[in-house]
Amino acid sequence: MDRSNLNNLFKVNRRRGPRGQSIIEVLVGSIVLVPIVLAIIDLAVVYIGGDICNDLAKQAARAAANASDLAEATTAVADVETNFNKSPTYKNLVLKLDKYDGTHDGMANVKCTVTIVLPVPIPFLSLGPEMTINTQASEAIVGIAPPRPT
Repeated sequence: MDRSNLNNLFKVNRRRGPRGQSIIEVLVGSIVLVPIVLAIIDLAVVYIGGDICNDLAKQAARAAANASDLAEATTAVADVETNFNKSPTYKNLVLKLDKYDGTHDGMANVKCTVTIVLPVPIPFLSLGPEMTINTQASEAIVGIAPPRPT
């Protein structure tokens, strides 16, 4: 065997096809895009949880404002809390009647606290697997009639 035949026999094709390049581009792109998509999912869950908590606080404040006394207002807030459909993502929901004036021109104030379990906790954001959201809502008392003019 002469030297030219030997070189042709062991010649390695150094040219790579476009298929290998495409696989590498997809892998590098997914390393960047997957964490971004997961963070967007977490942010959506947190936003929806805050919205749920805010709406429940408003409903409870409205129910308390329609009550005629403190006991009835407390029961109305508890009813709103028990009628909430529990889910594994939103847990430890607490509605608390914070302030009830008991006068015709007073205010009913309700605080809401909910713990949100993030579906995909991202380690470098230091949010943890759970996060707590607090909201507050106030409504004017309408369940007590004003005194009659004399």
